[in-house]
Amino acid sequence: MTGNTGQPKAVPWAITFADLSLLLLCFFVMMAALPRKTAEARPAATTSADEAATLLRQRLAEGIEQGWIQFDQDGSRIHLKFGTADGFDVGSDQPTPRTLALIDTLADTLKHGDAHVTVAGHTDDMPISTNRFRDNWDLSTARAVSVIRELVMTHGIDPQRLEARGYADTRPLARNDTQQARARNRRIEIEIAWGR
Repeated sequence: MTGNTGQPKAVPWAITFADLSLLLLCFFVMMAALPRKTAEARPAATTSADEAATLLRQRLAEGIEQGWIQFDQDGSRIHLKFGTADGFDVGSDQPTPRTLALIDTLADTLKHGDAHVTVAGHTDDMPISTNRFRDNWDLSTARAVSVIRELVMTHGIDPQRLEARGYADTRPLARNDTQQARARNRRIEIEIAWGR
């Protein structure tokens, strides 16, 4: 005959249920804290064309004053034109140090935003034919792509936000009848657009 010791029998499922409840509580506490930490870690985003325009005007003031950069804003779009012959070396798609500095400024301003950036290359009407570039179409497109490449490879801008176009000599700003006019036509135009 077995005696009753007066101790309650352990119920195995109650221990498992208590462990599970504690784990669920920990999980929900961690989930509640996660969005707050993510928001704190994310850098401040440029949220509007006006904010970006203000920053770019300040940072590009010297180039704008010198006439090397033309800056316009039309609502949710910003337009930059730059180059006037010294944006790239003649017959080359390699940006000059001055162009690289402008790209650095642009990338720093737009890095955490969601604006769409279109880069268009333009040339004068002087024909070109080299081992690398068959004509001005190739050259203008390669120059636009080199700006895009810098934004992506050096600054980590999302390539899905970027677009390159080449127009060769089809959209001149001035008649190609003087060296100064040709220099004006050799340029890069950048459009930054929000809400596309």
